[in-house]
Amino acid sequence: MNRTRRLALAATVGLALLASACTSDSPATIGGTADSTTSSATAEASTTTSSVAETTTTVAASTTTAAPTTTAAPAPTPAPTPPPTPAPPPAGGTALGAPTNLQATPGGGIILPQGDECVGDPGIPGWHVQECEYMPSYNDGVMALVLRRNDDGRFGVAVMFHSGSNWVQRYWAGEDAPGIWSDVRVEVGDYHFDDGAEVWVGYRYDGTGGYLDIDVLDPLPGGVFFLGGLQGLDHGQVDLHPGGATVLTAVYADSDPNCCPSSFLVREVTWASNQWRINTGTTYAAASVPSVISDF
Repeated sequence: MNRTRRLALAATVGLALLASACTSDSPATIGGTADSTTSSATAEASTTTSSVAETTTTVAASTTTAAPTTTAAPAPTPAPTPPPTPAPPPAGGTALGAPTNLQATPGGGIILPQGDECVGDPGIPGWHVQECEYMPSYNDGVMALVLRRNDDGRFGVAVMFHSGSNWVQRYWAGEDAPGIWSDVRVEVGDYHFDDGAEVWVGYRYDGTGGYLDIDVLDPLPGGVFFLGGLQGLDHGQVDLHPGGATVLTAVYADSDPNCCPSSFLVREVTWASNQWRINTGTTYAAASVPSVISDF
C-alpha cells in the first residue's frame, strides 16, 4: 500500500515538470543547461574581444596622431676662418755687418808658395807668424795667419786663398799702433756644414773692460764672400760650436763699476738666409749667467 502511494506521487511530480517545460519558449534552453552556459561564455568572450579590438584601434590612432613631424636638422655653422699667420722674422735676428777689421785687398799683399801649410815660419819680411790655421774646402782651402811685426810688435791678420801654385792674400786686418790689441786669435772651420771653411777672428783690446771685436769671413760658392762682424763686446766672450757661436757681453746698471757688471746678455749667432745672424738673446744676472768659454 505504501509502495503504491509512492509510485503515484512520483508520477504526479513527473507530469508537473513536463508541463512546465512545454510552456517555456526561451531559445536559451535549447540543448539543455550546458548549452546555455556555453552561449553566455561565448557572448562574454565576444564582448571582451570587441573591447580589446576597440582599445587597440584607439591606441594605434593615438600613436599615429602623436607622431612628431620630421624636421631637417639645421646645417652646422661653419667655423670662422682664422686670420693668416704672419711670417716669422728672419731666423737668427740681425745680420752681422760693418764695421769690420778685415778688409779686402784685391790689389796685392803677401804671396807664399803652395806647400806644407802652417808648417814652420814662411819667412815673410818684417813679420813673424804667431798663429796659423788651415782647412781644406771646396775653394781649395783657406789659410789664416796672425802676424806680429818684428820691430814694434803690432798685430796683423792675413787671410789667404789658392791662386795657381801660390797662396795669395785676399783680406787683411792691421793694428794702427802697438798696444791697441792685447791679443788676436783666428779659428778656421766649417760651422754651418756647407763644405766651405769660414774664418773667425777675435781682437781683444787692452783695458779693464776686456773689449772684443769679432769678424766672420765666409767664402761661398761662385767666388762670393760673406763678411760681417761685432764690435765692442764689453767683457766679451765668444764660444764657437757646430751651427755658430754663443756670444756673451756685459750689461751695466748705472751704479756698476767698470770691473763688475751686474748683468750679462747671452746671444746666439747662426747661419740663415745666406748670412751669419745674431738674435736678441737673454739677459741674466751676473750670479746666474750661463758659462761661456771663449775661443778668443
